[in-house]
Amino acid sequence: METWYNQNCCYRSKVVLIWVLPILTILAIIAIITGRVSTKKHCRSSKDKATNLQLTVPYCSSSSSSSPPTWDVFLSFYGKDTRGNFTSHLYFALDKAGILTFKDDHALEKGQEISFSLLNAIRNAKMFIVVLSENYAQSPWCLDELAEIIRCKRTKKQVLPVFYYVDPSDIRHQYGSFGKALDGHKQCYSIDVIEKWKSALSEIAQLSGYHLRKEAHENESDTIQEIVGNVVKQESNAVSQFENYLFGIDSAVEDIHQKLRLEADDVRVIGICGMGGIGKTTIAKAFYNSYFNKFDISSFNENVKQYPHGGSSLLPSLEQLLIDLFRKKDSKVPDIGSRIRKLKQILYSKKALIVLDDLDQSNYTELLANLGNFISAGSRIVITTRDASLLTKLKAVMLVDIYMVKTLGKVDSLELFSYHAFRKPVPPENFRELCLSFVTYAGGLPLALKVLGSSLLERNYDFWKAKLEKVQQIPENDIQKILKLSYDELDDETEKEIFLDIAFFFVGEDRDDAACVFKSCGFFPEVGIPILVEKCLLKINTNNKFEMHNLIQDMGKKLGRSTRLFLRGNAWKDLQNLEVIKMKTLL
Repeated sequence: METWYNQNCCYRSKVVLIWVLPILTILAIIAIITGRVSTKKHCRSSKDKATNLQLTVPYCSSSSSSSPPTWDVFLSFYGKDTRGNFTSHLYFALDKAGILTFKDDHALEKGQEISFSLLNAIRNAKMFIVVLSENYAQSPWCLDELAEIIRCKRTKKQVLPVFYYVDPSDIRHQYGSFGKALDGHKQCYSIDVIEKWKSALSEIAQLSGYHLRKEAHENESDTIQEIVGNVVKQESNAVSQFENYLFGIDSAVEDIHQKLRLEADDVRVIGICGMGGIGKTTIAKAFYNSYFNKFDISSFNENVKQYPHGGSSLLPSLEQLLIDLFRKKDSKVPDIGSRIRKLKQILYSKKALIVLDDLDQSNYTELLANLGNFISAGSRIVITTRDASLLTKLKAVMLVDIYMVKTLGKVDSLELFSYHAFRKPVPPENFRELCLSFVTYAGGLPLALKVLGSSLLERNYDFWKAKLEKVQQIPENDIQKILKLSYDELDDETEKEIFLDIAFFFVGEDRDDAACVFKSCGFFPEVGIPILVEKCLLKINTNNKFEMHNLIQDMGKKLGRSTRLFLRGNAWKDLQNLEVIKMKTLL
């Protein structure tokens, strides 16, 4: 009995020891960590935030799954040095000029994680102003912010430094207060982080910017006005970007310019009319980019009928007009009447250029009539539409000129087709006859030329001949069947599924959000989406949202209704309004 008792006690002791040892080990580790943390109390919590800024997004990207607003300017500064003077005055001047400016102690909503919001603001800013003051380098937050800004600079975004009573040479070589600040950070941060900050400081110090000197007794308000003027100029150059290589556009833009007579001190409206795929939007964009700087305010309201969740497109169109004209992201008012009254406030006193692209609804007649009544003298309205009857209706309430878009001539057609097939406007001699045959069947329609040319990129001669035989079986100018050839040639079924889903549900939606849905369905969006873009079946705009030409989207919907039983009839319209499709609430 005693032997059994001793053995049992021994067994229990081993069991206790087995449980106690891990607990003691964990307690010892916690004690060690606590001790190390206590020895570095002077390392501020901003270290964690700054490190998070670095690790969360290791590169500059224009996309974001949360679709934050795009800022014209991101303003970086050290608050204790300049918040109450130079920076606040600069921010006020930028805001007054209609420049959407991110200032971290003003633009963040309560409750947001500041590091995440800051990253999104940096990634979605078009340009940066960095106010480098005496104590800028004391803030690890500012230094990590600067490093991310310099990383974005490599994606061709402009960085404008303001040397606020500091010597650029001290920043470049880390002398004076900048050197002392970095030395102090060495106690808390790794060598790699310190070197990253040094590199960012050196790079920004070599950029041309604005240098305020104490000995020069310079007027800060004059410098601020120069900065604002520079920003406005840069922002203007980036409005409504479109394709770099255009053919046959110049003459159309000149014809519209002649009809609108910009020098005349009256209100003029022009409708650009033509069949789908003929280039109405491209012409309107080219005109807008050529002449918007002749007006006080301007707005290009693109694809007004492509709103993904159904309902009237008039409300979001008015909202977009308010955002563009007031240059305020928060220009939201609850109803059509309120938005029209708000439009009247600004259009009454400023000369405006307004482009409404792809109109097809009669409710715009009343809107345009209202605009014509209170828009100021010298303003111009440009409309693009496939529906000539819409322009006829408008003529009953206002003076409207009409420009009918012509198909491209043979020379321009060949150049456009060749550019998309060979990435140069002149085809190789051995392909020239084949190119001319394809051009003939495209009928001078730019969309057909682009899609056909893109489908032949880097294909061999035999493939070209086989493709031409397919095209020749299609009646000339049957654009839908020509477009369908590119869909039929998609190599993978998942690519076709992605195309059809985008056509039905995701036009106007964020690419990253849609990609999450596609992944959950077992598709491969990292492969499929770029292929659709290469074949000119899909576009991704500067806000990372899907765009699709109306004819291509119509083709996709027609294909979807014939291949998917649950999408026949009007079922797809009902599905668009379901919460299932509003996937942002699920991500």
